[in-house]
Amino acid sequence: MDIEEIYDGYVEKVYKFFYIKCLDRDIAEDLTSATFMSYLERVEGSAAVIDDKVKYLYGIMRNTWLTYLRDKYRKHELVLESMDDFEGYASQEIEEFEDVSVKERAARVIALLPEKQREIVSLRLLEELSIKEISNHFGKDVNYVKTTYKRGFRRLKQLVESQEHFMHARKENL
Repeated sequence: MDIEEIYDGYVEKVYKFFYIKCLDRDIAEDLTSATFMSYLERVEGSAAVIDDKVKYLYGIMRNTWLTYLRDKYRKHELVLESMDDFEGYASQEIEEFEDVSVKERAARVIALLPEKQREIVSLRLLEELSIKEISNHFGKDVNYVKTTYKRGFRRLKQLVESQEHFMHARKENL
């Protein structure tokens, strides 16, 4: 398997794993890029023959993820489950994410909204409360709840569309 085949076959899996873990498109793209750049540098710069290039890629991916976590949390020792079989761990994370219900996925995206919008949109969409019930819950005017809900829903729609657009564009490029 040459470098192009590895990239074409695994770029989406690598990106999905990073995105699922951090829920940030830019960070996931950076980590994916760093993984493949490191892979390219190590494979081209090495005189040694690599028996299993896929396992080697997952090893680099694991190290990229751990480095990111160390930098993010400023810790020197991290223990993550299933680090011995990182390929299996990454595949399991992706499968679990794809098995999540639409309501759970919506909750993950709603979590990205500002606090008040998040609370109102969550109550309206996930808990299925009426505008009046939400208004009573917060002790706020109905117009405040409507306006905040509309803004939150508009932002939620933008977030979902940007994620769908990005995933669609990625699939077309593969």
